[in-house]
Amino acid sequence: MRIKPVEGVEGRVQAPPSKSYTHRALFLALLSEGESEILNPLKSDDTRATLGAVRAFGAEADWRRIVPPEELRPAAVNAEESGTTARISVAVASLARGRSVIDGGKRLRERPMGPLIRALRSLGVKVKGEVLPVEVAGGSVGGEVNVDASLSSQFVTALLILASKTGMRVRFEGAVSRPYIEMTLRTMEAFGVEFKREEGVTVFPGVKGCRFRVPGDYSSAAFLLVAGALYGRVRVENLDPTDVQADRAILDILREIGAEVRVGKDYVEVQKGELKSFEIDCSDFPDLFPVLTVLAAYGGGKSTIRGKQLRFKESDRVHAMALNLSRAGLRVRELEDGLEVWGGRPRGVVVEDFNDHRVAMAMAVLGLGARGETVIRNENVVAKSYPGFFADLRGLLE
Repeated sequence: MRIKPVEGVEGRVQAPPSKSYTHRALFLALLSEGESEILNPLKSDDTRATLGAVRAFGAEADWRRIVPPEELRPAAVNAEESGTTARISVAVASLARGRSVIDGGKRLRERPMGPLIRALRSLGVKVKGEVLPVEVAGGSVGGEVNVDASLSSQFVTALLILASKTGMRVRFEGAVSRPYIEMTLRTMEAFGVEFKREEGVTVFPGVKGCRFRVPGDYSSAAFLLVAGALYGRVRVENLDPTDVQADRAILDILREIGAEVRVGKDYVEVQKGELKSFEIDCSDFPDLFPVLTVLAAYGGGKSTIRGKQLRFKESDRVHAMALNLSRAGLRVRELEDGLEVWGGRPRGVVVEDFNDHRVAMAMAVLGLGARGETVIRNENVVAKSYPGFFADLRGLLE
């Protein structure tokens, strides 16, 4: 994909369905009493991995209808590069009588799993391995569990979804990405799960099949909203302004740094303004980090973007964005937990995406205002979360 600088960006686009909600709905449907209907699911590489996991555990499932098995069967799950699929699958495997194996791609095998595995072992689950591949010997699970959530909120999500079936009190410490935990609880509510917040979350067993509509995705919309803030005006529809999604934070960030933001009943519109530098901790919304560094690249002065888990995502995102921005002629400095970026006028660059969808999408947005051509060599990398990204981006340029 070759991206040439443009004079302006204007138009409207539909936000794709939420990847995070799709994952959660599919797994809860697997554990439900009775079948479920999932409306408007995201069909991407990551969610295909989850659909495959749900089938492997014994459900009759397609993108719309999930009929859970009477009893979960042991499974061989290939999570590909989906951390959510892997972590929830490891927890769910503890419900199947027998041995399950959860594995994934090269980068996923390097990503942290230890806190979740230790939490499951404290419940009596037999787990072999500290990172993928892991082997889980299932059986009876319940009671109370503590988990260190300082590296990923997905450890909490996995245990909450497990608790939806078994009943359990889930305590967690140092949680990053807390809004993702709220998203998990909201999805559980839709599937009839009752819980109370008391020294953690006490979940009462009982998952009911339901009709669940997946909302639009702020994580994906953020790239197009930033394009509007930098180059013109963009309206993204199919966004619920009351949603608890972590990356809804992009709206407040854009307002604070000088963009014009208008929020309607089911849309967000962002218009270019005089953007200023900023400092932000994105530990609660780490997926915004790549595109926030692009905002910083066009701001005045030095911006600092930090986050506790940025080096443990699909790539080491601190290094990935530092490399690409420096190649684009910008001054950057890597920090242990983030990046300092001095604003300027980037030049076009051949992007090193590190097989990270959000790095590729962020650099595509940067390229719209760069001096010279920007090249994304592997445009299919965006299929992990937003298969239609480049088509939607082109639509804003026509």
